[in-house]
Amino acid sequence: MKKYIFTILTLCNMMLIFYFSSQNADQSTQTSAWFLQFIPFSMYTIRKLAHFTIYALLGFNTCNMYKSYGIKHYAVFALITCILYAGSDEWHQSFVSGRSPQITDVGIDTCGALSLILLNIGFIKLKLSHN
Repeated sequence: MKKYIFTILTLCNMMLIFYFSSQNADQSTQTSAWFLQFIPFSMYTIRKLAHFTIYALLGFNTCNMYKSYGIKHYAVFALITCILYAGSDEWHQSFVSGRSPQITDVGIDTCGALSLILLNIGFIKLKLSHN
């Protein structure tokens, strides 16, 4: 059952990233501006935090998805999946009006994914040590 849940969560996460990347420059700015009501940071910081956060969730979901399928090096596969998706996401943005691909965003995305993948591994090891 877990594998289906995490597969659906991974796909939904990817669709959400694709949706945000499909927004033209004006729409993307409006989305980011909405968050400024709640988080007192600059537009640049909001955008970079969004990259980090949404890919952290993708890292968590893909890590658990691969683990639930019994893949031996699930964390490595999760990280590779997130890096490839981040690269494809930036390439996708090159086709959207007013948007451009940024290699730094791939780095931020990778750091976000890696953070929750490592945290997830830590929790799994902690859980196993208590059994």
